Amino acid sequence: MRQIILIMMLIFSSNLFALDVKDSNTTVEKKVKRKSLFGKNLVVFISNGDLQVAGMGLGIALSGVKQGANVTVVIGANAIKYALNDGKQNIYFAKGRTPKALLQDIIKAGAEVQLCSANTDEMNLDEEDFVEGVKIVISTQIFAKVFEEKTRVISF
Repeated sequence: MRQIILIMMLIFSSNLFALDVKDSNTTVEKKVKRKSLFGKNLVVFISNGDLQVAGMGLGIALSGVKQGANVTVVIGANAIKYALNDGKQNIYFAKGRTPKALLQDIIKAGAEVQLCSANTDEMNLDEEDFVEGVKIVISTQIFAKVFEEKTRVISF
């Protein structure tokens, strides 16, 4: 599973940065070579309740929106807990933030965050139970996003 996730990260983030190592005794320098994703669509499905898996999906979504992609994050199943207003959350180590804080960053950066109404109905939850800006949508709205032109879909 980790190998698949690492391969996906490499494929998607290959244009995010290049690393230069001067020698084994010095630190690694990051040379930022961002490639614009303007006009491209990214849908990130997050249904896994595992903090590290969900955090990786949120990190990729945030990187995509910062590079100009039209990003939609769809949260469902066991991951809904990360979008709740209430409750304590652990910190996702790679970003040093909670999933809730990452969702807020993603929304502020211009991405859309959607929750599947089937899951929220089953849990008796309304939009006011979630982070501000999160929308509850029906499955046909999710399908419409997935089938837009120039859309990539990643699932976590």
